[in-house]
Amino acid sequence: MIVRDKALPIRNTFNLDVPAEVITAGFADSTNPYIPKRNDSYVFRRETLRDILNFLDDPDDDGLYFSGHYGAGKTTLPYQVASRLNWPTQSFTAHSRMEFDDLVGTWKLVNGTMEFVYGPLSVAMRDGHLFILNEVDRADPGQLAALHDVLEGHPLVIATNGGEVIHAHQNFRFIVNGNSVGSGDSTGLYQGVHQLDIAFLDRFRMVHVDYPTEDVELTILEKKAPDLPEELRKKMVRVANQIRKLFIGGEETATPLTITMSTRTLCRWAKLALAFRNAPNALSYSLNQAFLAKAEPEQRIAIERIAQDIFGTSWSKGA
Repeated sequence: MIVRDKALPIRNTFNLDVPAEVITAGFADSTNPYIPKRNDSYVFRRETLRDILNFLDDPDDDGLYFSGHYGAGKTTLPYQVASRLNWPTQSFTAHSRMEFDDLVGTWKLVNGTMEFVYGPLSVAMRDGHLFILNEVDRADPGQLAALHDVLEGHPLVIATNGGEVIHAHQNFRFIVNGNSVGSGDSTGLYQGVHQLDIAFLDRFRMVHVDYPTEDVELTILEKKAPDLPEELRKKMVRVANQIRKLFIGGEETATPLTITMSTRTLCRWAKLALAFRNAPNALSYSLNQAFLAKAEPEQRIAIERIAQDIFGTSWSKGA
């Protein structure tokens, strides 16, 4: 049985300012094809990292539920942790038509013969991988009820494959994420979000992931676009934060937005601004390509006004 056989200092592994003797456990084998791709520009936040590492060390028959607004980083976090621990990962993105068999496996025609093809949950339980169910609150709550036994530590019984029994590997972990905390969407921002059964939610630890702080995003931008002047990077982050306030309703006197700027989009804007730095209106042009073209006309005008107010005279110049 493969065990977590490598001690990893958290300071070096996750680039955090913690004592050198604070360690976690990972895997020495870095060749497994299911290990997520590492993003060296990713910046970990101490609190959320602490929560997920604690869960990975001792799940105690719990799952882990990350909630948060679109673009806050709740989806990326477990993949980037797994990439540094060399922890193989299976994942599936839930939707309203998802069925339990999508996770467990189905019979399929393979090279002219019928074969049972195992789903991501079965593989994760059998081989000791992380299992990540993205957008869990978009799934039919009735289908999720079939996961109760697995979350309680019982084996997975695959009735459609002759009653095959899969006992959970000691390294199996169950992680989900969603825009809501399982109680439905009271904001009207996320269509298709369901209210989840309280018995399902009772099987999870809950961690809320908020948008990164200004300092964290400045560090990310410095890694992604080091040639962009620091003053421009600061103003880009201010624009992103103002957009987010309007998205989540943080400005009572302003018209709310139905679109927001993720850290990924912020980085795209910065890199495009560099690519078009010698063009007229480089900041505006790159923002349009990175983000604004997705917005409704009225909201596009509002966001452009935000950027103009923050950048001032530099808005119409090159980057």
